[in-house]
Amino acid sequence: MSSVAPIRIRRGTAATWTTANPILRLGEIAAETDTLRFKVGNGTTRWAFLPYYVTSSEAELVRGQVSKMDAGTIVISTQSVYVSTGLTGTFDSTTASGMTLGTTDTFALKNTSGATKLMQFYGSIDARTDTGNNKTLGIKLAKNGTAIDQTECRAFTGSSAQEAKLVTNWMVSMAANDEVSLFIANLSGDEDIAFGRGRLVATEVR
Repeated sequence: MSSVAPIRIRRGTAATWTTANPILRLGEIAAETDTLRFKVGNGTTRWAFLPYYVTSSEAELVRGQVSKMDAGTIVISTQSVYVSTGLTGTFDSTTASGMTLGTTDTFALKNTSGATKLMQFYGSIDARTDTGNNKTLGIKLAKNGTAIDQTECRAFTGSSAQEAKLVTNWMVSMAANDEVSLFIANLSGDEDIAFGRGRLVATEVR
């Protein structure tokens, strides 16, 4: 009776592969034992620059969205300085893939796909100051706690406690475990900001 010999491919943890960073031979398969993901070599490209083999489930676009639809107070200490909202949003887990609610900033989106992704972000906040009219507020996207200046949007509050409608939209490259959030500033003074509602939406760009 003939026997079938098992085939064992090259294997190691994700960290081991990252440290070794070898060039896989053409057609050679190598697996990460902790993530169960694998790559196929082409004979010239080092591990770090080879794409992972994409399964049908991984073919889904990475995406996520978080919102806060009730009021909150954003503490402002210095005029024109952009800060985190300090608020906690509600993450929509029913539509998400490869993203979770931020952990450093809880009104943020975190890339948990395990790979670097180019993401299209849309963010909005409706807000005002507690006193005075015609105050200028601004928002920016921020990656890992650093504001992205190119994403700045400014708007005025109106009379009778009318809220400024702030909207920003930008593509951001996110490495694994990067977080993107919304920062806000009072550009007219150091009064606290009365948050009305806001949302942050991200979809992978391919």
